[in-house]
Amino acid sequence: MRDHRHELAQAFLQKAQNDLFTARTTLAAHDGPTDTPCFHAQQAVEKALKALLTIKGVVAPRTHDLLVLLDALPEAPPTVEPYRQTLGALTAYAVEVRYPDDWYEPVREDAQNALKTAEAFVGLIVSMIEPIQTDH
Repeated sequence: MRDHRHELAQAFLQKAQNDLFTARTTLAAHDGPTDTPCFHAQQAVEKALKALLTIKGVVAPRTHDLLVLLDALPEAPPTVEPYRQTLGALTAYAVEVRYPDDWYEPVREDAQNALKTAEAFVGLIVSMIEPIQTDH
């Protein structure tokens, strides 16, 4: 039987997939903006981490800082540690690219790398959560 934690984790993962879709679609547009895919890449990772925290019974801190979320895990799986530096860089896309007063337009290569990282990380989190959900 699925409990509320599993349902909330699935909802977070669905939102992460939506963010990945938006990032992919926007980046694929000819001369599309690069700030939007970077923002959605960060959001996808944030929601995946919040899904993992939820499954582990941890109330996710209200933050966009991916390293704070990673450090909130009771035991960070070794498979997520190689992402630490990249997640720190992705955190900047949560706010800096969204507002004109902090105007920052990433280059296309940065947006492509952000999306690639987000896709890999979200996939990793999904692969970690699926076995937990079937155990209960």
